[in-house]
Amino acid sequence: MTRLRHTLYLSVLSIICLLGQSKISAYSQVNQSKSPVFYGFTFYYGKFEVHTKSLYPYNGTHPFGLEFEISQFLLEEKIRETFGTFIKWGVGLNYVNFDHEDLGFGITSLGYIEPFFDPRGRWRFSIKAGAGFAYMSHPYDAISNPKNLTYSTTLAFPLFGGGSAYYFINKQLALKATASFQHISNGGIKQPNLGINYPVIALGLEFTNNNYSVPPKKLLRKITKEKRFDLLLAYSAKEDTTNTNNISIGTLVFNRSWQVSRINALTTTAMFEYQQQSTRVEGNEQMSLAPLFGNEFLLGRLRFGQQMGVYLVKGGNAPSYLLQNYYLRYIINSRIMAGVNLKAHGRVADYLSVQCGITF
Repeated sequence: MTRLRHTLYLSVLSIICLLGQSKISAYSQVNQSKSPVFYGFTFYYGKFEVHTKSLYPYNGTHPFGLEFEISQFLLEEKIRETFGTFIKWGVGLNYVNFDHEDLGFGITSLGYIEPFFDPRGRWRFSIKAGAGFAYMSHPYDAISNPKNLTYSTTLAFPLFGGGSAYYFINKQLALKATASFQHISNGGIKQPNLGINYPVIALGLEFTNNNYSVPPKKLLRKITKEKRFDLLLAYSAKEDTTNTNNISIGTLVFNRSWQVSRINALTTTAMFEYQQQSTRVEGNEQMSLAPLFGNEFLLGRLRFGQQMGVYLVKGGNAPSYLLQNYYLRYIINSRIMAGVNLKAHGRVADYLSVQCGITF
């Protein structure tokens, strides 16, 4: 009887444990998150890039800093169908010390998007790009800080792009290594504005409190490749390199886009630019005309483009015949889009403009 009672007790206990485990399993299955929130802490170290002789005094300096990130890992099927993979999007808050008393430090807030090549397994790889706003501590001042030609306003606009490798210790905790290229300038709002460029390497930790499961691989539906025509107007205000001549810039943009993959399109653009200066300049010195060619990332309603071109007609303020455009545009509805555009010559930003127009 005693042996029978022990057997019954063990059987009942086993049934209770099995029921408890099934409840826990069912609970975790029900509470699987489709957008787990991750928190990251990263230390990064870089090298100041001297892209013009005026910045040679900063050769050998090494910007370094800390970053705190909050991101969401988006695991919905509509995300995979749109981008061809699962992605993260997030925001980061950074402190960077530029390792020189002229340059001071910056505090930046950045938004970014991060598609993964394969978001499964312990090793995961991604690409990452973003932009934001920065507070800069030591802008150029003719009296107190005359040697800093990299930025002249406390408000600046950082851009970055790079890639990351993750090693997941478990689903909730990962080690992360990142290599990226960072750029900070004020977009030509005020001179001097040679900008700060620095490649960095970063090491950090990332973790989440959420339960999640990455859906298995599947064949994606075929897409209808988009062909799009955009007509946009843009405006910018800036100072010239003498800091005495205010310039208003109007731009007319004709853009043609041909989608070649789920998230990429090829673009060709005709850009007409007119600069109205506070001092009198001959008419042909105020106008520019340039064709541009490039790539466009299709990120849902966002369009992130990178283009290069050559002036057919070059205004007097352009330092060379080659130029680049970097834009971020949002498709508001089937006909209207708006965004921002950064025009540059080599590694020096010319101006930042706001754009709006129609698409069809």
